Amino acid sequence: MSVLNILWQIVFGLCAGTIVAAGLFTFIATLGIVTRLSQVTRTAAWIHWYENSFILGGILGNLMWIFNISVPTGAVGLAISGLLFGVFTGCFIGAIAEILNAFPIFLHRLNLKTGIALFIAALAVGKFIGVILQYFGRIAIL
Repeated sequence: MSVLNILWQIVFGLCAGTIVAAGLFTFIATLGIVTRLSQVTRTAAWIHWYENSFILGGILGNLMWIFNISVPTGAVGLAISGLLFGVFTGCFIGAIAEILNAFPIFLHRLNLKTGIALFIAALAVGKFIGVILQYFGRIAIL
């Protein structure tokens, strides 16, 4: 691989990653997800840590993707990172749903007055079972 090719990949990767990350961060900031997450968790004093973590995670993830960097953590590290990724994804989806009032609109259309907590728990359990089945290869991925 020539030096020019490597430099082109670096420039292209950084530009593409920067554009995607800027779009994601703009989406997060516009919806007020970080602010709402800090309000719900009563950690508004630490909001700058949330914002810096989002930015640093985007930059480090981009660099690790471009340079194909892997961290040999073994099964324990994989389990911990999987748990943390799941917590982040769950918080992110929950914040988006709350900001956009997805659940109230959906529950109003279903005309559901009681059992809302059971409905949300069923969604979470269904998602968990789907992930476990997919992980162990029992269902096909489309």
